[in-house]
Amino acid sequence: MHSHNGFSLIELMVVIAIIAIIAGIGVPSFRNLTLDSRLNSTANHLLGALRLARSEAITLRTNITVCAANESNSACANGTNWTDGMLLLNGAEVIRVIPAAASGLTITSSHGSAAFRANGTLSPSSLVLTIGETERSKSHAVKVNAIGQACSGSACP
Repeated sequence: MHSHNGFSLIELMVVIAIIAIIAGIGVPSFRNLTLDSRLNSTANHLLGALRLARSEAITLRTNITVCAANESNSACANGTNWTDGMLLLNGAEVIRVIPAAASGLTITSSHGSAAFRANGTLSPSSLVLTIGETERSKSHAVKVNAIGQACSGSACP
């Protein structure tokens, strides 16, 4: 009697076919998962920056301006396209530079800039930042209401 050590070619081909079928099913789902994660991560990053701006305004008892960054990240850019980044300003002093959005994402705003007052309220009365994904035409909104509270996704009323 002969003992077999190892796999036959047929057994190996069956295992490879099963792995290929599972990978073919899982890879598209994984791609959507990574795209959703990137969209949510960007929204959370902006949400944190807006909350920081409000906190700084209250702490320093002054107006903190939030605006789209220009290409050199030294001053506010004109318009509502915030894809190149965001600035938090105390007068002319840059407090924080929020980097540009990841490739494939766009950030647009309802206003060119907004200011948190010393009491934490927002001027203008609201701000909506929309993070859009070009690949799947999906978007996520970050909103700030008149009293300066920022929210995102299902947490927004």
